[in-house]
Amino acid sequence: MQAEADKALAVVVLSYGPRRSLGDAVRSLLQQDTPSEIVVIHSGGGDVRAALAFAGDAIRIIETPQRLLPGGARNLGVASTRAPHIAFLADDCLAGEGWVRQRLAAHHAGARAVSSALACHKPADPVALAAHLSLYVRRMPRTDAHVALRYGVSYDRDLFARYGAFREDLESGEDTAFNQQLAPEDAPVWAPDVVTVHQGADTLGAFFRSQLHRGRRMADAWRALGAYDPPAVAKNALSRTALIVRETWRVVEPRHRGAALLSLPLIVCGNIAYAWGALRAGARA
Repeated sequence: MQAEADKALAVVVLSYGPRRSLGDAVRSLLQQDTPSEIVVIHSGGGDVRAALAFAGDAIRIIETPQRLLPGGARNLGVASTRAPHIAFLADDCLAGEGWVRQRLAAHHAGARAVSSALACHKPADPVALAAHLSLYVRRMPRTDAHVALRYGVSYDRDLFARYGAFREDLESGEDTAFNQQLAPEDAPVWAPDVVTVHQGADTLGAFFRSQLHRGRRMADAWRALGAYDPPAVAKNALSRTALIVRETWRVVEPRHRGAALLSLPLIVCGNIAYAWGALRAGARA
């Protein structure tokens, strides 16, 4: 096994629960053609060591008894790794082919922060595709650079010394808050060849529950960031429906456009559920 000190990229796997998909996330990193330093940051209970026993000493596992929100898990991962570049992988995602190699190529070409594309795990399934496009239509691999959202970012380690750590009080949006601090020369570049596969909802019930939860969570995050109140988040969810429909035909591969057509009514209903979740966050405040 390549020595940890020789590996140029650390990958922090963010694990809570754990999800059944955690093992697949770790396997996707072990199968890369370029090795990386892999650390799993786990909170929330469960026998995660048994679930990841197949990885042996190729990974490190750090567990905390208390729940860590995403920013806290990220910060612990940064502090627990050594490589000069640091990426993050959620436990419901897979690293696509060449994920490590392509990130490092962008960093070595001068990028201080490298964003990634996000693909649907079941692009021929209308429900799974609707769930994905509702949230990530501007992160698909075929998205034009001028409209792409720069998330799924790996960073030069020294950016954390310069700009500080991730916020640890947010249920989501901790990466948005961090990236907003970055100077233009340090901002994430769009790297569509770095593809992460998101294993999202693929049943109607799971899709609508997820949209409600995400709407509430995003309203809470934007309010904490001092940017938007819950009604504004709800209005944005409804107004972006037209953008999603317009961009869908461009970003979906031609062979999956039949599923995309069937997904459009579900996207409309899902955005209504998202908006309702945001409004419920406002009512709870």
